[in-house]
Amino acid sequence: MKRTITAFMISAVISLALAGCSTATQETSGTVTYETSRITEQTTSSQTSETTTEATTTTEARGHFEFKPIVCGPIFKEYMGEDLYSAYCNYINAVRAGEDTFEVKDQDTYDWMIGQFPGHCYPVVAEYTDSMYAGSVKKGIGTFQYLIPKEEFKVKNAEFEKLVTDILDENLRDDYSDFEKVLALYVYFSENYSYDYDTYYELNDHYVDNLSAYRFLTTGHGICSECGPAFAYLLLQAGVEADVIGGNTEYSGEGHSWCYVTINGRHYHVDPTYAMQSDVNLSYLMMTDERRENDDGYKKSKNTLAFSKKGELYADKFDADDDFFAPLKDGHLISWDHDKKLIYYTDIDGQEKTFDYSPFG
Repeated sequence: MKRTITAFMISAVISLALAGCSTATQETSGTVTYETSRITEQTTSSQTSETTTEATTTTEARGHFEFKPIVCGPIFKEYMGEDLYSAYCNYINAVRAGEDTFEVKDQDTYDWMIGQFPGHCYPVVAEYTDSMYAGSVKKGIGTFQYLIPKEEFKVKNAEFEKLVTDILDENLRDDYSDFEKVLALYVYFSENYSYDYDTYYELNDHYVDNLSAYRFLTTGHGICSECGPAFAYLLLQAGVEADVIGGNTEYSGEGHSWCYVTINGRHYHVDPTYAMQSDVNLSYLMMTDERRENDDGYKKSKNTLAFSKKGELYADKFDADDDFFAPLKDGHLISWDHDKKLIYYTDIDGQEKTFDYSPFG
């Protein structure tokens, strides 16, 4: 897989997208394996009892997540400021109510909010609503437009909410820790999504304007500027603090974006795009600043929020310096055990290893 994935556009509006159904089977022992095939509908009468038992077990292990209309990465929210965040909350409430106006401080706040927040924090809204451009704010009231009929948008929104909650319910359990949520979705992305090389090569010739996390989530493929935001969005929906950052590799100058998670007050780089391989490569899970730079050439001093206002650096202000997960570098997942808090994997030499993640369990 090409490791320098796509041009990183600081001012781009990026949505989130994801599709497919988890292939993981969560067993009663707590061990999660990734080689078990799906249960098929065609079973013989002698298999019926066994199949029913397995289906029940899987159902009991499912999560019970509710869709959150308003989510936002903590670093992104801090950087963008309270005026923009408040305007965004008003905007989402208006969209969900079928209205087309909302309260906003001024035109500048309107422009930055509507150009940045929806793509990062509510992909389907970014896909089907748009700015009314200059003069859209009068006396503290902003106006926007729906790109499809309002009734059709309600259907699209309901479908998106179900897609998101189904992904979470089928891959996460209610008692998963934040790290386990990151791990489970990392595995899910690796096994269910693919890199869109056609779009990558198309970008070398001209600008492509239909890239979004929404496209990624609903089609099952995309490039880094879609995959990273999609991953972060699902984590936010699951209650994990996540942001999208990016930079240009020192090796070739090409840009890339990925996810930045905060767990127990500590920051880590997680790259779901590089994880989209034929097996689950753990090298891009819970990376430090040093590893992100040494392995891939992305220097902390030049990293920025993927939705950076006016192109200012900001993500470099946060330290990802905890190397607890360093043993997983060059590892390939075999399985992991939720109850025992263990990851089973093979190292770079093909030797089977065990990693105890109980401090994050």
